[in-house]
Amino acid sequence: MPNTFAEALDTLLADLLETVPLRYRWLLLQTLYTGSSRRQGISKLALQPGSQGLDVGCGFGAMAMEIATAWSCTVDGVDCDSTMLEMARSLSAPMTWLQDRVHWISGDILALPYPDHSQDFVCTRFVLQHVSDPKRAIQEMYRVLRPGGFVYIEDIDEGMVLQYPAPPPEWSLVLDAFSRLQQARGGDRQIGRKIPVWLAQSGFEVQSIEPQWMAQVTRPEPNGPAIQWEIERVALELDALYAAQLLTPEEWQKGHARFRDPIADISFQSNASLQIRAQRA
Repeated sequence: MPNTFAEALDTLLADLLETVPLRYRWLLLQTLYTGSSRRQGISKLALQPGSQGLDVGCGFGAMAMEIATAWSCTVDGVDCDSTMLEMARSLSAPMTWLQDRVHWISGDILALPYPDHSQDFVCTRFVLQHVSDPKRAIQEMYRVLRPGGFVYIEDIDEGMVLQYPAPPPEWSLVLDAFSRLQQARGGDRQIGRKIPVWLAQSGFEVQSIEPQWMAQVTRPEPNGPAIQWEIERVALELDALYAAQLLTPEEWQKGHARFRDPIADISFQSNASLQIRAQRA
């Protein structure tokens, strides 16, 4: 993929930070923060020109636009959020070479609006961790794929998070509450290790499982994008956390303050997503 397109897309996404509705800002920060792993995954897809596939849970549409540009194929960006689809449509509008290659479709990952055996590939990133029935979602991907088609999934597993010094206990308490809220909604922040097993159980042949590490030694910046993303994704759920009695306002205030006031001048942080490719029989 030409660097000029990647840079241009990042600029367009960054320009949205000040105008995007607050409830989508954390997702936009994540899209920017994980851009390097997204592009590493796209570079390995080895798609045939003219292939037809899906980016399920497309969000701002970066994955769909980059796949279509890199591999000269057609991609439907599928999402259940109409506002997200409008933002993706607006972002792609100036890219005239994408007008016949990328389409934005309203759809549910648990009931994809496509006939059996209609797609050459299906991609999804950081979506299954939020889905109430990820096994059914994988079965839907299998259903819509043609024989020989493949699925590409990237998602997290908190078991691969490493940090030194350890986060302040006040912030660890906040993150634990956030994780329990996601679990109560049917989500799973340790889903990465489970996806390959579920794929095999659904009839896929798992071809590759590659961790994508993001490791760095840094001087923490209280207003840097990584810290800001962590704070904003939790802050968006504060009312739900309080209502579920998983967190109190006092605990949030203490955790927030301590997270913005790091305990060390220099820290090591490492986390990894898993990029998984599997082929339909």
